[in-house]
Amino acid sequence: MSDFQEFLENSLQQKIKQLIPLTGGASADINRIVLANEDELIVRRTLSQEKSVMAIPKILEAKIQKVVKKNGAPVPDIIFEFSEGEEIGEGYVMEAIPGETIPRKILRDEKFSSAREKLPFEIGKSLAKIHQTQLEDLKALDQVTFSDSLEKLFQVYLSFNQPQPVFDLAFKWLEAQELKDYGEVLVHGDFRFGNFIISEENLESIIDWELAHIGNPMEDLGWLCVRSWRFGNVKKRVGGLGDTKDLIAGYESNSDIKIDESQLDIWQLYGSLRWGVICMMQTFAHLSGMVNSVEKAAIGRRVSETEFDLMNMIKHKNFL
Repeated sequence: MSDFQEFLENSLQQKIKQLIPLTGGASADINRIVLANEDELIVRRTLSQEKSVMAIPKILEAKIQKVVKKNGAPVPDIIFEFSEGEEIGEGYVMEAIPGETIPRKILRDEKFSSAREKLPFEIGKSLAKIHQTQLEDLKALDQVTFSDSLEKLFQVYLSFNQPQPVFDLAFKWLEAQELKDYGEVLVHGDFRFGNFIISEENLESIIDWELAHIGNPMEDLGWLCVRSWRFGNVKKRVGGLGDTKDLIAGYESNSDIKIDESQLDIWQLYGSLRWGVICMMQTFAHLSGMVNSVEKAAIGRRVSETEFDLMNMIKHKNFL
């Protein structure tokens, strides 16, 4: 038995039958815990030597989920948190929510057909609940303005010393836009398919809060509409599911914020540019020798996809 398993068993007062590694996020080691009584839990942790400059601490992730759960947002219950030094790391254990996270299955399998019809509305409604979170409970989170995030993204892009004319144009275009001040809200930061748990009936949970911050509510909505997150259903703007009218209807049914679609366009374009720069980050992590990963090397091909999307949005005003 590993020290980690022994630690968990002592904390849970239940023998662990299996510890199954799952795909991690930007900074997480994730395992499914199968207990002797067949109950299942999820543990998310960060080893001290693997901390990411982009991700918030795991203890803060757990706190956010506790806070938004009180608002009625669909997130897993947090069982307990831990901070156990280098070998165990910092993290939390939460309930395992049944359902599917793989976008292509959700968007194509017949068994999810009923859920797909209602998902744009329900996703919008759930996001509105998240954006209503009282911020005094989350003072440890960074407040990020659009100009700050755009400048930070630009500096990351420059650091690669690999000019991409379309990216240069997109940065200039975004600098010239007038953004509406909707007030500051809790922003999930990676609100898209892959971070939703979907059952055959509906949206069951929103996971992966490691990029959460305080900012403009349109950031989450625009990120969801980025073409890269449609997984082949490119004509359906909202995550490959449907049109923005249902997303907006769901959001406005639970919020006083009225969404201006021209603002959604700006934030979608920003999201596409952000994803393009992230693709460069992944690729240069491999090229620099920081990591040896065929997956990270291959993701460089997706830079050209975001260039195509950016030109369609800027030149042809085509956000589909």
